[in-house]
Amino acid sequence: MAGGVGARAGHIAGIDGLRALAVLAVVVFHLDARWLPGGFVGVDVFFVISGFVVAHSVAGVRARSFGAYCAGFYRRRFLRILPALYVYVLVVALAGVLLLPTAEVTRFVELTGAAAVFGLSNVALLWKAGDYFAAASDYNSFTQTWSLGVEEHYYLLFPAVSWWLMRRPQGGRARWWGIGAVGLACAVSLGAAWWFTQHWRAFAFFLLPARLWELGIGMLLRWLGERVVVRGGAWWSGVALAALLLSFGVTREDAFPWPGALLPCVATVVLLAVLWRGGGGWLARVLGVGVLRWVGAISYSLYLWHWGVVVLMRWTVGLDTLALKALAVGLMLALGGASYRWVEVPLRRDRRLMGLETPAFFAGFAVVAVVVAAACVGLLYAKPWIGLAASNDAAVWNPAFVPAAGACAVARGTVDFGSGWRVTYRPACAAAGARRLFVVGDSHAGAYALLLHEVAARGMPVDLYTAGGCRVIDVDDAVLPPGCAAFRARALAEVRAAARSGDVVFLPGLYTPLYRTLWDGAALRDAGEARIAESEARLRAVLGRGVTVIVEAPKPVMPTALFRCADWFNRGSGYCRPGWHVPRAEAEARRRRPLAALVAIRRDLPGVRLWDPLPVLCGARFCDGYRDGKPIYYDAHHLSAAGNRLLVPAFLGVLGR
Repeated sequence: MAGGVGARAGHIAGIDGLRALAVLAVVVFHLDARWLPGGFVGVDVFFVISGFVVAHSVAGVRARSFGAYCAGFYRRRFLRILPALYVYVLVVALAGVLLLPTAEVTRFVELTGAAAVFGLSNVALLWKAGDYFAAASDYNSFTQTWSLGVEEHYYLLFPAVSWWLMRRPQGGRARWWGIGAVGLACAVSLGAAWWFTQHWRAFAFFLLPARLWELGIGMLLRWLGERVVVRGGAWWSGVALAALLLSFGVTREDAFPWPGALLPCVATVVLLAVLWRGGGGWLARVLGVGVLRWVGAISYSLYLWHWGVVVLMRWTVGLDTLALKALAVGLMLALGGASYRWVEVPLRRDRRLMGLETPAFFAGFAVVAVVVAAACVGLLYAKPWIGLAASNDAAVWNPAFVPAAGACAVARGTVDFGSGWRVTYRPACAAAGARRLFVVGDSHAGAYALLLHEVAARGMPVDLYTAGGCRVIDVDDAVLPPGCAAFRARALAEVRAAARSGDVVFLPGLYTPLYRTLWDGAALRDAGEARIAESEARLRAVLGRGVTVIVEAPKPVMPTALFRCADWFNRGSGYCRPGWHVPRAEAEARRRRPLAALVAIRRDLPGVRLWDPLPVLCGARFCDGYRDGKPIYYDAHHLSAAGNRLLVPAFLGVLGR
């Protein structure tokens, strides 16, 4: 090979079949987690295989210098991984811009794709999604590329370590020092996996420090096992294969990666040892079946494309029936096979690419990477114009849409505020000593952004404090998100310090039990008396300043999120089947208990007023998600821009009174 690198070590029969088991486990898990609850550990199996195979591929390499060795190693890694990734990112980013709705959960999809081009999607996902099993990850077309980021970070370390081991004679002390250092790094990484699983699970999942041991034990097997003969291979094969298959079924998300990754990784090491040094036996024959070998050969491309198919179908036709799942499998295999046949293989064997001088080779890849990443960012900004989803129309859907400046200009400012945000609306037309409106609440307070802008445009300064899931009044058993208690206390303290007699405090929030969450979660139960008493104490402290407190009565909610069901290509999915047409009597019944709790609080605290949006949002017989062809709701319970406009007159009337 160019750069002085010689031929790689021979192929080991059965490893393609092992790859096939790993990728099929991941595919089945993503199709329906109920079928294979621990199938996600297939990625850990890949890590161990990769650690072994990459070390095996350089075992026979001869290079004239460390620089030449690195150049040859990275040439092969680039050609193996990047072309298929670039094609996937470009195609799926374009499809996503066309089909995915504009939503909080899709805001960073294209940016994740751009990060994946540079091996940083795992860092981006840690920063934005915070959890592989979160909704923001489940509906991101590039979530699966986190594992490529881990491997690529490992490749930054591998050449130096492998060069050291290759240059030392078998059995020499220096070689053993190197192997010992790798073993120590694996032990430290295993400890990191244990610690971070307890204290910061997303870090343990997404980043190399807690995953290095998985790749490292595969590498150690290759460097330690050259003179080892595995005896009793048939017995070890059966035990290890049974353990691996068991891990696919029983590994729990809440105990992962520690200790959940331990069993599949150890089992994979044993299987690799049998295939390499134990003669393979029946295991090699089983894993060498033609179908498994083919799936193993295309496993990388299949791994890339299977997730794109899953996410795009979730956003469009759905994956709720067996027929749709079968269609998904067919698309995955077709796209994975096509990528392998026409992208992976030709470019890995292209003599012109291999013949390029080292600077030209890597400069070419750098240019392509920048172009692909720039295309992702460009598509993100072009989405309002080229996207097909109705929710791209911000003036109708986005509750934070800022209307054109009217007679009174409003200056809007946003600053971090603990776990939430503080947003100020300062009207140029405000009179000296004008009354102020303070708004404190959960995401429903933030979803009144357009309404609050309209209030400010009439000369009333507004201060908004909002943090997701963090209401001032507790009427159910919802678990407060991290930082909520501190956010609530700090926000109310600022309101008490700034408010004067005559000012108004508005406390919106989600009180009506949901049919289901946006991602199909369960509803909540009523809060106990202690939490309601704490809520009353918070209100008393504000009322002591001589202000009026307006509490929002429970709004009606929809059975489906409208932005997920607003287009011809997603309206027929199983998720959208319940629709957005609720009998008013049903809406009244769903909010009866939280409304009774708020009425009791109002009775105990005479300074509290209750404002009920339901008569405006609902007709005499039905509460509908649309009115005059425009969505009242953005999702199942937050109002859209059109819904905000609908409530402006009613809310201004309340402030006037």
